Amino acid sequence: MAKDPSRWLVGVLPQHREVTNVNQIGKGVVVVDRKDAPEALVGIIANDSIWELDCEALASSSKPQPDFIVSMKNTARWQGEAIDYLESKQIAWGKMYDLYRGLNYEKDLSAYRNPSLCFARRLLEQHQNVCAVEWVSDLAFRLLRLRGDAIIVALSDAYELTADAVRVAYHDLAPFDVLMKNTPYGSISSKGAAAAKELGVEICDQSSIYQVLATP
Repeated sequence: MAKDPSRWLVGVLPQHREVTNVNQIGKGVVVVDRKDAPEALVGIIANDSIWELDCEALASSSKPQPDFIVSMKNTARWQGEAIDYLESKQIAWGKMYDLYRGLNYEKDLSAYRNPSLCFARRLLEQHQNVCAVEWVSDLAFRLLRLRGDAIIVALSDAYELTADAVRVAYHDLAPFDVLMKNTPYGSISSKGAAAAKELGVEICDQSSIYQVLATP
């Protein structure tokens, strides 16, 4: 893989069906020409953990600023402060999956938002006991409640929340208070529930999260 991540992006993005041409215009920034949409500037970050300073440095190095910043590493963790910064600047963010989806469906690439995360956040925001939802990372939210202490809800996209899936989520995302299965498909196994109890966290799916949030 090339040392300059933008050169890597130049190599892979032309494979996308909506992309006609990709040119590097700076370290970590490329301009993408599309068939039926305006050109878009895309920045790339190769860190394992992405912070506000990383995003600010990349955004300020390009004039105009990128429309989208993509993580080269699928396992990278977007920190809440980085997400807050990018959304304040109207810059979209995400993994390669998000970039490809945005190129497909958004005329203005900066308007892209991950649909699964948007659904989860909206679900949490609409509970009557929740007064604010803050990003902790791309897979965790801090919820301020009218009754009860603030809690952190982490998300899992596992089809089945087994004991191993719960322990992996705990390793990657702890500390958190609640692990929510962020998909309507699959199930929470009895061993997964037992593992959560051993770790001292609650576990639930989308249909039972409101009961958890209502409990002081």
